[in-house]
Amino acid sequence: MSALGRDAVSGFIGATVQVAYCISFSALIFQGPLASGFSLGLAALLVGTVITGVVVALTTTLSPATGGPDTPAIAVLSVLASSIATSLSAAGLSVHVVIINALVAITVATVLSGLFLFSLGALRLGQWLRFVPYPVIAGFLAGSGVLMIAGGAEMITETNLSLSPHSWAHLYSPTYVPQLVVAFFFALLIGVLRQRVSTNLALPIAFVGCLVLLDVALFGIVHDETLRRAWFLPSVGKVELWWPLGVVTRPDIDWGVLARNAVNIGAVSWITAISMLLDVSSLEVARQKSADLDKELRTNGLANVAAGVLGGVGGNLSLNGAMMLEESGAKTRRGGVFVALTCGMILFAVPDIGSYVPKPILGGTLAYLGAMILVELRELPARATRVEWTFGVAIMLVICNFGYLQGVAVGLVAACLMFAISYSRIGVIRRHLTRQEFSSNVERAPERLRILHKEGERIHVFWLSGFIFFGSSNGLFEYIRQAIEVPKEKPIGYIVLDFSAVPGLDTSAVLSLVKLRSLCNEHGVTLAFSGLTEQIHLNFQKAGFFNGQSHRVFGSRNEAIEWCEDMILAEHTGAEGPKDSFESWLLAELGGSHALSCLTPYLELHELKTGEALFRQGDPPNSIEILASGRLAAIMKDEQGQIIRLRRMVGYTVVGEMGFYRRFPRTATIIAEESSVLYRLTREAFDRMAAHDPSASSLFQSLIIRLLSDRLESSDRSLRHMS
Repeated sequence: MSALGRDAVSGFIGATVQVAYCISFSALIFQGPLASGFSLGLAALLVGTVITGVVVALTTTLSPATGGPDTPAIAVLSVLASSIATSLSAAGLSVHVVIINALVAITVATVLSGLFLFSLGALRLGQWLRFVPYPVIAGFLAGSGVLMIAGGAEMITETNLSLSPHSWAHLYSPTYVPQLVVAFFFALLIGVLRQRVSTNLALPIAFVGCLVLLDVALFGIVHDETLRRAWFLPSVGKVELWWPLGVVTRPDIDWGVLARNAVNIGAVSWITAISMLLDVSSLEVARQKSADLDKELRTNGLANVAAGVLGGVGGNLSLNGAMMLEESGAKTRRGGVFVALTCGMILFAVPDIGSYVPKPILGGTLAYLGAMILVELRELPARATRVEWTFGVAIMLVICNFGYLQGVAVGLVAACLMFAISYSRIGVIRRHLTRQEFSSNVERAPERLRILHKEGERIHVFWLSGFIFFGSSNGLFEYIRQAIEVPKEKPIGYIVLDFSAVPGLDTSAVLSLVKLRSLCNEHGVTLAFSGLTEQIHLNFQKAGFFNGQSHRVFGSRNEAIEWCEDMILAEHTGAEGPKDSFESWLLAELGGSHALSCLTPYLELHELKTGEALFRQGDPPNSIEILASGRLAAIMKDEQGQIIRLRRMVGYTVVGEMGFYRRFPRTATIIAEESSVLYRLTREAFDRMAAHDPSASSLFQSLIIRLLSDRLESSDRSLRHMS
């Protein structure tokens, strides 16, 4: 068979299913006081199927595919139509006027859904739909599924079901029990056939087979008019087209009632977008192709607008329809076009089509579609947690018992609560180390390093990350409170809170930190804050956080740790500085006065004033400097021209050795932060020492190796605890 022939056959099969859907959907929406509008509703559904089917087939990035009214959206439309009918019937309006108002509401919902989808696609917001929490999606879809199942029973029994047992009386009526049993077994038959034949061919086979069987048994053999009226929809004559533009100006259109149902109308747009996202995502997996979601939203949006203007019910790309086309042999876009055109032919060529389908088949079809929504939610590969299932079920129950307005409210609250619960579990403390495990990038004299190593457990550093809010701020407080109050050999004296990775915080977080400040004051602990954004700093100031307190704010984490180290050293050494001198340090490093006397002739005394540069970034590496006193800072400019302080040197150390030995230009500028004294070994002196005094050269090389080893050990310790 040619590709055209396969497309035509698959199009006919797909049209059979779409027509079955449309008949069932029309019976669901137009029941009770709206029952006489069945033919108008069926025409609107078929028109929507034709328009969306053609547009989707010709434009989709997941060809072959087709479109049409979607099950979850139809469930919402049935709620919308029922609400309109209840309000206007109570006002004493005629049945025809009530039906027209319901159709206008459906048209408004269709057009607004189209505009909503198109806006999402035009603004490239399609991916944002993927951020909607699964329980919210599941709750809405599950509610739609349950309403679809209940709608099938309501359509058969011609009554409205509720939680009240009185509304269940018709379910036990001898007139309707046989129909409900047939509907149940029809839905069950589809499920059984799914296990025996192609999944997407089960419905058309069951539909056509049972339709022929029941029509022959109930109409061809048993000529009982009473039985026919009970088992079939009333004959309404030829299908009528609905033209919304001709009635919107009528004075009997109650726009106030439509406005009061704005939530249900908005729910149609929301459910349509969510259903489309799920269908496109599922089809991407099935076809192993990547779809352009924004394009799909734009084209489906335009199709809905066109359908609404021309009197059709909105729809979107259909996962089941696309899979059926593929499995029945469609190869090109023509398969989807044939589905739409065949539905159009049935619309105009088959009079009173609804009267040929028994109500149990329609009810069974609705029950099957509703059950499939629930089954597909249950069988998703991603395993939902018990909390997520609880929220999803709660949303479903609210929608089924109270309506989509309340369901929307519960969904929003559930989404916020789930985010708060999940996010609070992560915690805002990314890392917690003491000064023994992580130090500032300041090089200090050995005696001072020994003091800091001994007292390192008194300084605790907390790396914070993420937005701090009511769900996580108390956890932060409790964690630090426990660290302060747990007995230890050396109690905490200083806490550094690094906010560099914190984009913001709420009022609850500020209050928790105010409570932490009080706790620290009580235990004699000083807080040092670093990396505060301007807004966070302002929030603390408004709360009077730093008024009259010893707690400090620093620009960077390193500055905060350095200040805490200085405070610890001040407690032990005072302002007079370390007890050991430069000479005693150098003697100890070189191994005695003889070694020092060997090295001294090659060194040049050099003094720097405050702000004077020892050397600048990019200078040639012509010397090694030994810091005897003072304070130096290594700085450099980044690509944006900002000054970055790399490290600070306040103890006896060597400067510039890396570039000297590697013969690379200076990678940073060294500035004197205060008057400093240094001893310089030039390259010329270094070469002369190596040539004429190998022992002095060896002593100097050993000094460099020990200093570099100490730095490497310190860096290794910090990296080990940071990993």
